[in-house]
Amino acid sequence: MKKLILTLVTGLLLAGPLAAQRAKDSASAVRFQAVDIYVDSMNQPLAAYQIEFAANTEAVKIVGIEGGEHPAYKEAPYYDPRAIQREQVVIAAFNTAPADNLPTGRTRIATVHLQISGDVEPGFIARLKTAATVQGEKVAADVTTQERNTND
Repeated sequence: MKKLILTLVTGLLLAGPLAAQRAKDSASAVRFQAVDIYVDSMNQPLAAYQIEFAANTEAVKIVGIEGGEHPAYKEAPYYDPRAIQREQVVIAAFNTAPADNLPTGRTRIATVHLQISGDVEPGFIARLKTAATVQGEKVAADVTTQERNTND
């Protein structure tokens, strides 16, 4: 009987630190997420853009940026490499191709890869600073983000 009580007490004493360790491990867990950025230039050819992308928490670090789906923007956009060590970045790109070789409508212009620490569900904001069509003419455009399904 003493052995049974000792085993139960020992189990209870160990359970607290183990539960605390599990909670600490889940709080420090790291996962990765890709966020696609889309620009919709309506019916105008998109020759240039500048976008500010940010997460709403410091638990997010930008770890990479890749180009988009249209051949005009396959290459990664320009950005400050030091900026991707934080939760926000300004990206920009331009293409001097003829209008027929530029995207119109909604197109994925970049993908931002993130490292997320802890058990948080961050939100994302992308603000269009400027967009232009051929000859540098400003164009009205919308920017949106979409989290990529990690099961794809």
